[in-house]
Amino acid sequence: MYDQFLSLSRTLLIAGTCAGVAFASNTLQAQNDPPPGSARLAHLQGNVSFQPDGSDSWGEADNNMPVGSGDRVYTDQGRGELQAAQVRAYFGPGADLTLVNLNYQGVELGLAQGSANIFNDGFGSGQELSVQTPNGAITIAGRAAFRIDVYPDEQSTVITNARDFGGILLNGAGGYQFTLRPGESVQLTGTNPVYTQPLEPAPMDGLARWSTDFEVARRNSISARYVSAEMEGYDELDNNGDWQPESDYGPIWFPRVEAGWAPYHNGHWVNRPFYGWTWVADEPWGAAPFHYGRWVQVRGRWGWIPGPREQHPVWSPAQVVFAAGVHIGGAGVSVWFPLGPGEAYKPWYPCTPQYIDRVNVTNIRESRVVHVQKTYVNVVNVTNVTNVTYVNRTTAVTAVRQQDFAAGRSVKTIAIKVDPHQVEHVQVGHPDAPAPSRPMIQRPVTKPVAVQAARPVLINHQGQQAAAAPNAKPVAVPVKAAPPAPKPIPGRAPIGTPTIAGKPAPVAPVNPAAPKGAPLPNTPAAGRPAPVTPVTPPAPKATPQPANPVQAKPVPNRLQPPTPVERPAGPSGVPPAGVKPIPPAPAQPPTPKTAPQPPNLRPGHPEPTNPSNPSNPGPAKPVPPRSLPPTPEERPLPNHPPANQPAPRPPVPPTPRTQPVPPEARSTRQLPEKPVPSVKDNKKNDKKDDKKNPPKKPE
Repeated sequence: MYDQFLSLSRTLLIAGTCAGVAFASNTLQAQNDPPPGSARLAHLQGNVSFQPDGSDSWGEADNNMPVGSGDRVYTDQGRGELQAAQVRAYFGPGADLTLVNLNYQGVELGLAQGSANIFNDGFGSGQELSVQTPNGAITIAGRAAFRIDVYPDEQSTVITNARDFGGILLNGAGGYQFTLRPGESVQLTGTNPVYTQPLEPAPMDGLARWSTDFEVARRNSISARYVSAEMEGYDELDNNGDWQPESDYGPIWFPRVEAGWAPYHNGHWVNRPFYGWTWVADEPWGAAPFHYGRWVQVRGRWGWIPGPREQHPVWSPAQVVFAAGVHIGGAGVSVWFPLGPGEAYKPWYPCTPQYIDRVNVTNIRESRVVHVQKTYVNVVNVTNVTNVTYVNRTTAVTAVRQQDFAAGRSVKTIAIKVDPHQVEHVQVGHPDAPAPSRPMIQRPVTKPVAVQAARPVLINHQGQQAAAAPNAKPVAVPVKAAPPAPKPIPGRAPIGTPTIAGKPAPVAPVNPAAPKGAPLPNTPAAGRPAPVTPVTPPAPKATPQPANPVQAKPVPNRLQPPTPVERPAGPSGVPPAGVKPIPPAPAQPPTPKTAPQPPNLRPGHPEPTNPSNPSNPGPAKPVPPRSLPPTPEERPLPNHPPANQPAPRPPVPPTPRTQPVPPEARSTRQLPEKPVPSVKDNKKNDKKDDKKNPPKKPE
């Protein structure tokens, strides 16, 4: 379903007190530092709405918009991508997607409805990816690629694992666990218990092809030669600029922009939890160059210098310097400019000294003209840095009024000019703008959102249910009746054996003629074994016949019970309505020893029909030789007495002398060539004998 992707390597460099990685373990440092990694929206198409954490209102989403824990996205007739650390979730029309948590335990997503293709490049020790759905959760720590389709009307979730990676673990309520192997697809229905139905994987659709194209471009990106593959948006640099592999600053990337362009000038500021003011670029490629690295002018052209490729890059809300104490016309203004090669970044949000070192070491590249220091704490803690020569303070300064800055207005349209002498001796400070009292909605939605404002309730990786929001208290999922057989998903054929809570699910046969609620035929009651259906033995094979014999057709096996056509009978021996009773055959007197054979059994005569069974016309049973008494087969059949008469005792087994000839033998026995004389012929012969040899008179 998916192509194989670039194998991402991660080399961790530890250098003195600057050691560490963004995904650190549970330490005091991690608790006081910003969230590891970052998240943003990208490649938005159509109508995509955004609901920030702590708000019931919806706004219109933007490309490069930063996303934090608890932020929610809904797309009406469009699609887009949510990037969170090493995870990329491509969502399609009707998707309700939430970044539940982004912390030092990993990434936690929630999909309440719609479809998403999710790719994970893997985490360090102690972190994992968890995706919550209304029916269960997916948990994975290593590399993975899988598809999730949530159908609220069917109360079902379909999960499909790609063929190129390992298995993924599914968790649900009541201790439910299921490992989905590569290339498999499964449908989950209900919550507690969970109905599991394996499905055939679906062919690629528009969302799958669209997302796979981005992943293939990411794998083949030229920019991966110069930057860390863990940097968000690095693959977007290929089609929007050019790399110069060698320079005084190392590899440098030059964007294709119009004349007079300057970094951090086209976009706006938004206030985000923990980080505070964060830059949102208008350039579609603006994810990497405005949150990592440094900027420099080379021969009149702006170029971006990334940090060392071997380092885990540490994201920042903007790599700029804010100049404090600048006034224009008596009004306060916010002034900033981009950091140059080797210049230290001073965060305006709370963090530890270790974070200050890490965010600088991972964004400054060692080169012929730049030296990476062991620590930057002393540099950024100096309030008056007049002795630091910021190379970009006179060439790329941007200023706006503080009220425009706080309102998040487009900088390109409201920027004001600043006298360069006012920032010659800059005093580094914080953004001079009041933070809004509520989560900011930049623009209202253009179309009403079709989902409820309240956060959806999903199943987490512990098998509990909770609202799709950070710090939501999970509760146990109530036990419900076993879910019915899931509704079929269009285009998805069920395969394999369905289960409920890990046990085989009963499958009832369909009987449309049975009344509603009536038990199905041949269905055993609960706790009783199923009845055994009697098996009719196969008919004996015919023996090869001699050439042109005069034969009698084989006698039907009278030891088998009569068919309903032979002896129809209703309750208590009464024939059912519409069926005429068949009169019993007249009792045959015992055949005398001299009983003649039927004349029509002579050679050349037609074979007679069987008058005792008009529904089965055929040859009459041949009469045994005169020397043999009537065989037990001619007696009334046991267990089939006439109506309203007791059944006779079973017959005594015959002795070997009177053993009946098997039907197979009788069916091939030839008739005597010389016909047996009749009684009349015997009398004529007796008279001839008397004439030849008259009887002697008694003396």
